[in-house]
Amino acid sequence: MRILFATWAAPGHLFPMVPLAWAARAAGIDVRVAAPPSCQDAVRRTGLPGVAIGPDTPPERKGPARNTKSWGSDRPWPDGWTARPELLDDWQTTVLDYTAGKQVAAAATMTDDLVAFARWWRPDLVVCDALCFAGPVAAAAVGVPHVVKGWELGTLLRAERAGRRGDWLPGYAELFERYGAQPRECAAHLIDTAPPALHLPESFEVRRTPMRYVPFNGAGTAPAWLAKRPRRPRVCVTSGVALGSYDPATAARVTGELAQAVTGLGVELVVAAGAGGGGAATTVPGARVAESVPFHLLLPTCDAVVHHGGAGTAMTAVACGVPQLVLPQSPPYAEIAHRVRRAGAGTVLDPDSDPAAVRDALARLLESERHPTALARLRAEMDAMPTPAETVIALEALAREGV
Repeated sequence: MRILFATWAAPGHLFPMVPLAWAARAAGIDVRVAAPPSCQDAVRRTGLPGVAIGPDTPPERKGPARNTKSWGSDRPWPDGWTARPELLDDWQTTVLDYTAGKQVAAAATMTDDLVAFARWWRPDLVVCDALCFAGPVAAAAVGVPHVVKGWELGTLLRAERAGRRGDWLPGYAELFERYGAQPRECAAHLIDTAPPALHLPESFEVRRTPMRYVPFNGAGTAPAWLAKRPRRPRVCVTSGVALGSYDPATAARVTGELAQAVTGLGVELVVAAGAGGGGAATTVPGARVAESVPFHLLLPTCDAVVHHGGAGTAMTAVACGVPQLVLPQSPPYAEIAHRVRRAGAGTVLDPDSDPAAVRDALARLLESERHPTALARLRAEMDAMPTPAETVIALEALAREGV
């Protein structure tokens, strides 16, 4: 059997697929990971075989200033908007449709290469990211099923529809028609790693295949100091892996501000950063830098993590039983943060909170008895979910069923 994995970006959209891809390889299934050339280094570091598709960079899509402004809105994005698009106002819906339209434009540059490869290689199944619209096109072109591998938490579904409820976005159906295929929804079938306590009720139907979350935060080496338990509480501060890849300047600023905010609490401060991102800690006295150390190695040694709201950071913290203080940097990150708070796995602050507020919130987090209890419950839910290996068996059955 052959499974073709496809993504449009790395690492935040690639990493959630890696444990499943490796489980497929371990089961004897032939696997390829299709991604743009700019993602190939990240693919190679997973140890999986890659296929370059499309140009180095997607085309820029111009539009009205209010649409191009990052998540601009006259009011806060409502809690639960990813599960219930009807909560959004007209402006927020327009901005979201514009953002999804950029994914349609990106897919248009990838589909020729991806369809040509699929027609030659003949996969039995396509697994793609929720915003990789080229994935369902390739699956439809060769007449095989496809599934979406959800993000660790807060997957944005039905983005290919106007307002996420109406007709196809402009250009989406044409992606399929170019190859004589019928349009299909991108994320009608979701492989979901979020445990039940982190779900929200949705106002649309989604077929789900649950899979236990197995952290993959990139390759790296565990430094020797991880094995030495500090006398003080160890607190990790990070802006995540993905943000540093997409926007290094913002990642450095956020990491530096968070690190400065938690000084003076009597904790061992660890600043986690991607390669070359350790400079954010150089101005923080006594901070330890963990550069390119995967979170699943670092966080089990920590008593708390302060971060920007990334799904990989949030779910790895849950898997490791570490309470988190989240200062979300955008509406998608806020959605993740709200789910963490509702499940009792951490607390949330406004990203513009002053350092005193951050220190007070972290002090309360470290002293709380409620969060460890909630985290134990969440981890029990995660342990009860099917492993990636068991999920591969379900995917094999899906491939045999056909479209």
